[in-house]
Amino acid sequence: MFYILLTESEKLHITPLKEVSYLQEKTEVLLPSLPLSVALCLLDEISNKKTKAERSTTFWTRWRKGEEKVLKRDRDWLKEELLKVLQKRVNVSQAWHWEGMESFQLNSEEKIRDKNREDFQARTAGRLLAKADLQRLGKECHIPYAEVLFLCHEQISKGYGEWIPAVIKDGQGWRCQRCGGIRVEEWVSIYGLTATCVECTVLGAVSSLHALYRSIGPPDRNWVKDIKLVFSPRWELSKAQRLASQDILKYVQGDSTSECVEREILLWAACGAGKTEVCFPATAWALERGKRVLFAAPRQDVIHDVAPRLQEDFPDLQVSVLTGISPEHFASSHLVIATTHQILRFYQAFDVIFLDEMDAFPYYGNNALAWGIQQALRLGGKIVYLTATPTTESLDKVRRGKMGLIRIPARHHRRAIPMPEWRKVSEALEPERFSRHPSLKVWEWLKESVQLGPILIFVPKISWVNSWVDLLQSEFPEWTIAGSYSSDPARREKVDGLRRRKYDAFVCTSILERGITIPDAQVVVLQADHELFDVRALVQMAGRVGRTQENPTGSALFLAAGKTPGMEKAMAWIREQNEIALTQGLID
Repeated sequence: MFYILLTESEKLHITPLKEVSYLQEKTEVLLPSLPLSVALCLLDEISNKKTKAERSTTFWTRWRKGEEKVLKRDRDWLKEELLKVLQKRVNVSQAWHWEGMESFQLNSEEKIRDKNREDFQARTAGRLLAKADLQRLGKECHIPYAEVLFLCHEQISKGYGEWIPAVIKDGQGWRCQRCGGIRVEEWVSIYGLTATCVECTVLGAVSSLHALYRSIGPPDRNWVKDIKLVFSPRWELSKAQRLASQDILKYVQGDSTSECVEREILLWAACGAGKTEVCFPATAWALERGKRVLFAAPRQDVIHDVAPRLQEDFPDLQVSVLTGISPEHFASSHLVIATTHQILRFYQAFDVIFLDEMDAFPYYGNNALAWGIQQALRLGGKIVYLTATPTTESLDKVRRGKMGLIRIPARHHRRAIPMPEWRKVSEALEPERFSRHPSLKVWEWLKESVQLGPILIFVPKISWVNSWVDLLQSEFPEWTIAGSYSSDPARREKVDGLRRRKYDAFVCTSILERGITIPDAQVVVLQADHELFDVRALVQMAGRVGRTQENPTGSALFLAAGKTPGMEKAMAWIREQNEIALTQGLID
């Protein structure tokens, strides 16, 4: 809630603080407080009335020596008009009134410590925060919420921030200023028709009665003087990776104000081609120049896979990792790794954004998350999209010259990507029916696969995971078996165990189809003809096989009653990558 303040010199202010230190004159406050959007509407309407009055009279003559009566009349008129407009707008009788107050100064023991101020500025730079975020920020900074509001207002008074309504009227509809969403739930409040955004509720619900704090301060480049950036890659790029890395570096270095330089570029890499490390040299170049860099991905499994690799290659740099389960949400760093939902809390914060798995759920097809990525980019910033399975829309933008394209058709170990195989299964693979009529062929194929390495068994439904874990444990009691899915509370611990080779077989939904490398993993897709397993999902699942130098081969089996167009296209896609790589001399 916000207060409208009217100073002796006829200046109006909107603030969440009833007492502010910069007002060095007598001030009156309108009580009770109001939602920001209502306060802004009141001031807009009064501004229009005042403009009309100025055309016909000298009533609004500014205060000069000897004109105190005119000033008093101005202020009285303002106060009366604000009350009239307010009573007309608000659908309930309230005891709205003006109350006098003296200018307010913090006592010496209450003054904000410089350390708190600097910490706050660093943590809020480039941020877009709701009330709940500011409250959590206060806890992380170990300062009370009242002090958080004071620091916000202090930044606003310097021109480094602003309060904005969370949801605003946009033509005949509404628009959320956090996610850009236009789908809302309307309801009637005492302030009139109100709208709550339904597209970003995962971050906490916001409505047209809520306010957001938006940092709009200048970019902070001073950190470069205080730290010597160390970039120590633990790997050597292959020929294909080196060519792509050079192209990405040139793109990031390019002048984005030039019309001939794309603002977005697509890195299309074969599964397991090492596309993430290809971006590290450009990251180092940007960080050395004080730029802020974001690595984003739709799923937290990808984030937790990339984070340690970045931290190892930039050992002296603090890296902020932001997911829905992160212990900290407002750590300050020039290198941030985050899920795409967390990006909705940023505003013009990053000079370079690397978005991995741009075709994956929940990012693909989500307008709010796509809008958030664009909002998080600074003016003149660059976006690099990374994927092994580009969408039709992104390839169309490439064809129309709206997006650049860089390809890596080969893996770093110079071996072809293993071709998946379709294996015909006449028996039903639904767990309950399979338990009554098991397929001996399926059991044999699984025994063959486990000889090569741990098996990732993909299923199309969450309800299948635990059932198939039980079936496998019953058939192979000597195996160590587990399973997981998106809402599994032990998901991260199980995936960590999988990386440590704790399991012989691991049953999962599509949560592990991307962004994870198990050195000698084998893949089996149960009911690969299910409608959820489209061409991109099948390519990604098959791409878990043969990813390392030590284990460049392996087995990927599509088990289904028939071969679908999706399976055929996935096989053709992988075959084409191998042919391009062979033609370019990138595989042996």
